[in-house]
Amino acid sequence: MNIWDHCLLSQRKFGGQPGDYEKIHSFMDSSKYFFYHNKHRLLIHNLFGVELATELLGNFIENSDHKKVLVRDVAIEHCREDLDGKIPTLYDWLKDNTELESLIGEVPDLGNDTWNRFLWRPFLRSELKASLIITCSDFGVFLMEHFHGLEAAKQLARSLDPECKVKSFLEKFRFTQRWQYTPQQEELEWLRKNAVSQK
Repeated sequence: MNIWDHCLLSQRKFGGQPGDYEKIHSFMDSSKYFFYHNKHRLLIHNLFGVELATELLGNFIENSDHKKVLVRDVAIEHCREDLDGKIPTLYDWLKDNTELESLIGEVPDLGNDTWNRFLWRPFLRSELKASLIITCSDFGVFLMEHFHGLEAAKQLARSLDPECKVKSFLEKFRFTQRWQYTPQQEELEWLRKNAVSQK
C-alpha cells in the first residue's frame, strides 16, 4: 500500500480527513527511500518503529473532526495493514535470519551519551545484533538527523563504514513468514471498493 491508501484507511478508522495522517504514514514508509522493496518494512514496521513514530511526532494528533487520535494507534494500524494483520517486534522480523548478524560491524562511539543510546536502541529491543542496521547505516543517519539534528547525523555519517548500507543488508534478508510480504486482504478489498470515490 502507498501513503495515500494508508491515509484513507486511517480516515475510515479514526475520522477526520486523509491528510490528517500523512506525517505518520510518511514516517512509517520513510525506509522506502533507502530500499524500494517490501523488505524495507523490516526497518520500522514493528513495535520499535511505532515507538519511534510516537517519539518523533508526539503522543497524539488532533484530526479535522477535532478528535484526539493516538499516533501509536495510527502507526500500529499501518503495520497491520501492510503485514497481514500482524504487529511484529524486531525479534519477529530477524529471528530466522541469524546469518545477517555477521554483517553488522562495531557500533561507533559518537562521544555523546544520548546519541550512543540511540544507536543501541534496536539491540536493546531485540537482543539481535542484526537489528543495529536500523541505526548503524545510511538509514540510521536519516533517523539521527530527525531525532537529534544535523550535527549528530554528520558525526554518525563520518563514523560509519561507507559500505554499511541498508540496501546491501536487505538484499540478503530472507522472508520466512507470509505476513512479512502480504498486506491485509480485507483492507485491500475495502480500498478497491471505496478509495476511488474518495479521491
